[in-house]
Amino acid sequence: MQASSLRNSANRKNQKNSSCLGRKSAAVAREEMAMAKGVPESSIGRVESYKFIHKRKSGGRFRGPGKGCKTTLKKMKPVMQQNIALMEKNTSLEKKVDVLQASILENTAVLKAFMSQGRTSMPDVSSPCSSHARYTPSTPVLNEFIGKECDLRGGWPLRVVARGIVQDVDPTIEFGDRRLEEGNFKVYVNVIYDGTAALPLSHDAWKSKLGEIAQGSVIWPKELLMF
Repeated sequence: MQASSLRNSANRKNQKNSSCLGRKSAAVAREEMAMAKGVPESSIGRVESYKFIHKRKSGGRFRGPGKGCKTTLKKMKPVMQQNIALMEKNTSLEKKVDVLQASILENTAVLKAFMSQGRTSMPDVSSPCSSHARYTPSTPVLNEFIGKECDLRGGWPLRVVARGIVQDVDPTIEFGDRRLEEGNFKVYVNVIYDGTAALPLSHDAWKSKLGEIAQGSVIWPKELLMF
């Protein structure tokens, strides 16, 4: 025991920057600092932790880290400045994303309100040269599905790959390179879950996958829609 005590005493004399925590560990000290400041422990930096561990209880200055500290701090300064610049850039990007999300929600609401009014066909007017020329009032083509939100199923195995709003249900309507035809709906896609899903009824020779449409209209079989 005496030899061990003498050896420990000699080792303590060789220490240049001994801790001021006593028997308390550095991990416990960091946790107490975080609790006192009301922040996560991960937010306590190395410099702040060093100051706390090497500060005397009686007050005054903390024990310095030695000759190499100034060089280390000089090297860390550009990194700290870069981190501050990145934080400002991230904040700016977050604001832009919030603005874009608000714009998308607003446009979606306007589109939904517009589509919920249904679609009206053109009036049928007979030839003015005919002796039986007369005006036939138009008959509005309304459908319970127009303006409704729905999930689009596709891929294999069958799953929900997107979400959108029904725009049209008239099988004679032409969209892109084809007509809707019976049993198919024209849907405006505003959310895509799987961009690799193939389009069941491609209306554009250059687009075959859902991800190539982004936000836009597609022709989708009614049986693959979920309301």
